[in-house]
Amino acid sequence: MVYLLFVFVALVSVCAVIIFAARNGVVDLGKKIKVYKPCEDNVVPYQGKSLILITIVCFVIMIAIQISLYMNTSWISFTKLYGLSLIVVSAGIVDSKRRIIPNVLIFCGIVFRACIYAYEIFFADNIKEVFINDMIGLAIGFVFLSIVSIITKGSLGFGDAKLFGIIGIVSGAFCTYSTLLVSLILSVIVSIINIARKKMSRKDSFPFGPCIAAGYIIVVLLTSY
Repeated sequence: MVYLLFVFVALVSVCAVIIFAARNGVVDLGKKIKVYKPCEDNVVPYQGKSLILITIVCFVIMIAIQISLYMNTSWISFTKLYGLSLIVVSAGIVDSKRRIIPNVLIFCGIVFRACIYAYEIFFADNIKEVFINDMIGLAIGFVFLSIVSIITKGSLGFGDAKLFGIIGIVSGAFCTYSTLLVSLILSVIVSIINIARKKMSRKDSFPFGPCIAAGYIIVVLLTSY
């Protein structure tokens, strides 16, 4: 019964992610479903086979994350990390086309964490430790990467720093550090492959959001914090 619930939650989650991406002009659901909003920057949206593939991959990822968290964490951690996965995956899909992390996702992340804090303040026994851990995660994710963004003059986008800030306050220090490490490794691998295939030069950049999403998913599936 619980796995049927996982399937239902995954379906709802995928629909939410796809609709959000469509509203940002990244996914084209067709003329009959009037959700797609063309972008001013002439972004070619995901459609057809690409859209089907993204939908299937997202569904499998959501199921896998739910099972992993269900078997290894408390329900409050399940809620935090699964909810965060929706934000991170949405950011990765949008950033892959538009090269931007929508501020609405950052706002949703803040509201989401605030609601869980409201519960933890009254019912969690270790709220002080949780808060300190989250602040360390915020420092690693947002403060550190913001400084890097300023030093590198925007080579690392400020939106990426804000997204890591949300990862920090929701998942804590260790998960944030692990996600950052895996994301950087993935970005290096992607860069080497693209340079080898002559799709980009050493001076070119590519969206970091998909690497963040992939890094977070890998960390959650391997560790289930």
